[in-house]
Amino acid sequence: MFENKVKTRSSQRRILLAILATLGLSTATQAGWVTDKIVTHIQQSIRYHQLPIVHKRLNVDQRVRSFELFNPNPNAQSQPLVIALHGGGGNSSQMIKRFQAQAKAHGFLLVAPQGIGPSEKKGVWNSGGCCGDAVQQQVDDVRFIQQLIAYLKQHYAIDSTRIYIAGFSNGGMLTYQLAEQMGTQLAAVAVVSGAMFEQPPVAKAPVPILMIHGTRDHVVPVAGGVSSIGFVAKAQTKAFEPVQFPLQYWKAANQCQTLSEEVMSKQVTRLKGEGCAADLMFYQLAKGHHVWPASTNPHDRVDASTLIWSFFERHHR
Repeated sequence: MFENKVKTRSSQRRILLAILATLGLSTATQAGWVTDKIVTHIQQSIRYHQLPIVHKRLNVDQRVRSFELFNPNPNAQSQPLVIALHGGGGNSSQMIKRFQAQAKAHGFLLVAPQGIGPSEKKGVWNSGGCCGDAVQQQVDDVRFIQQLIAYLKQHYAIDSTRIYIAGFSNGGMLTYQLAEQMGTQLAAVAVVSGAMFEQPPVAKAPVPILMIHGTRDHVVPVAGGVSSIGFVAKAQTKAFEPVQFPLQYWKAANQCQTLSEEVMSKQVTRLKGEGCAADLMFYQLAKGHHVWPASTNPHDRVDASTLIWSFFERHHR
């Protein structure tokens, strides 16, 4: 196998030398140096894309649950864990891709569980007031995530002081529940386009939290209430609380003295908790819709995956 790799690299090098010669890099030194750089980059890219996303199953409460796992550093002695929860009607494959580049760059174990649904392409979570099958079947998704973390601790080198959860939409709603109930175990959480419901329990502990929400979100409206999107409204059993509700809830839970406001751009305003026992940040996207924000989208001006990991890596229990 090693011999084949050497032959492959040699073949790649000869082809690139011929190409570079036609581009005017005529000397052996010039062409050879550039060729080695390109071949190395190609091989690094191949190794990255060959890192497997593993599909696994776990029995929880007599129900088979599934998740996807990406482990870019399998020989690590200790590594952070990021659990990424997809939105309603979404799936683990969509969610794991949103953090895969960050996991590779920073060496954390990335796990994307799958919600309940008619297939593994469409799933929902029981977040208390939404959504669909998971609520109707009274699925205990908090227990699922708790059991999943226990399994991962048993089989992987997890740094227990650096366990993080991020969720989008319905997954963000479940993230709020997990933060309320598992605060002593979580280093930080992040919610994108999520909502809370009336009369949540008192949080067991302060938890560093990052929230992102677009003002043009019609699926989970800033003003709360019943979604204007028909299938989402049907999946709700309770009205969404306004976005100000989780902001004020976590201000109290994290023992913040006040909130400061910073206008970062025409599209982005950041609210930050001051004098808190645990960090609190809220990013309001003036033209943001119900999507996972990306820097390539002119309506967002932030990249949610980058922003969230930057927040996570500053925190541990």
